[in-house]
Amino acid sequence: MSGTQPNISAVILTKDEESNVARCIGSLGFCREIVVLDSGSSDRTAEIAQSLGATVRTHVPPKPFRISDQRNWILDHHEFASDWILFLDADETVPDALRARLVGIASGDASHSHYELTPRYLFMGRWLKRTLGYPNWHARLMRRGATRFAGGVWEHFDSPIPPGRIPEPYDHFAYSKGLSDWLARHDRYSSWDAQKVVDYLKTGRAESLGTARKARLRTIAARLWPVRPLARFVSVYVLRLGFLEGWQSLVYSLLLSFYEMMTVVKVIEIRRRERGLPL
Repeated sequence: MSGTQPNISAVILTKDEESNVARCIGSLGFCREIVVLDSGSSDRTAEIAQSLGATVRTHVPPKPFRISDQRNWILDHHEFASDWILFLDADETVPDALRARLVGIASGDASHSHYELTPRYLFMGRWLKRTLGYPNWHARLMRRGATRFAGGVWEHFDSPIPPGRIPEPYDHFAYSKGLSDWLARHDRYSSWDAQKVVDYLKTGRAESLGTARKARLRTIAARLWPVRPLARFVSVYVLRLGFLEGWQSLVYSLLLSFYEMMTVVKVIEIRRRERGLPL
């Protein structure tokens, strides 16, 4: 990467992303540095990333995997070549409009030290704009040393200073590796989510939910945990008018409802185990 490029380093989190990582890196050619933080891939992810000029670092974190911890690890263990750090996942890319905005910020047009970005969720060739509630803000860009991450799976900036927001979206290919991978990831997310719900039900403390992002909504969801599958489907497919986005919206809404069902079943499992009852 050339020192004449914009003052931005990109960090890509990966595990077994050989089908995605080249596309992601290809969209980051404007960055001075690209760092792939791999959490133990068994495929060609690292090889492909290195062949495309990225620096590959490996850190296999203890279970359960927490995105915020992994991002903090690279902040602590890598000497970045740039003042600005952009965080992406391997199934995400930066389109031209967002690239122009990022370059402007890194060139001195910055009003904040850290920024939230919003994704365009692409599912089977369709942008699910209504279904997934665009814009949906995520902590992704920060000046080096300005803040850290908190929140576990649903990460956010660990800073009392409100972030700026960049309206130009990045692209998120949320289903890029098919149903098996989607289910495996959401199986992990539901385990984390269920434990947080159980902790909240015991203590009544919102901090038990582990995130400040959408705190009020997550508190309501924890209190009303048995109805989450139905509530999620009605919310995304009916109330958000997801049904206007074709069959793709119906399929994805059902998948989201199933994710909530996994969470509900795991809450029941945890509570029964704690009482010594059989599953």
